[in-house]
Amino acid sequence: MPRNYTILGQTNPAANTLTKLYGVPAGNSAVISSINIANLDANGALFSIAANLSAIATTNTNHLAFRVLVPGNDSISLSLGVTLNASSQLSVNANSSTVSFSAFGTELY
Repeated sequence: MPRNYTILGQTNPAANTLTKLYGVPAGNSAVISSINIANLDANGALFSIAANLSAIATTNTNHLAFRVLVPGNDSISLSLGVTLNASSQLSVNANSSTVSFSAFGTELY
């Protein structure tokens, strides 16, 4: 089974807007090895991360992290090892538009 080690997604969403960070292509699966959350402002910010099937609305059961504080001018790295099947997605949200997200991992074809 071929593998592609890569940056799976990067985004800097608008404040309080649930945004897709990465979606698994049809017929593939993926392993999210790490996510980096960077706060580009001096004020602290809260972020959330959810993983779910693309056709299902994000609910409380989908959250991997919920309203976690990332200090101002700082970053948090999460080592996850989360596996996702075809058409699943990873979504992110923050209470500030100064928070950026990067997901790293492997796509399996």
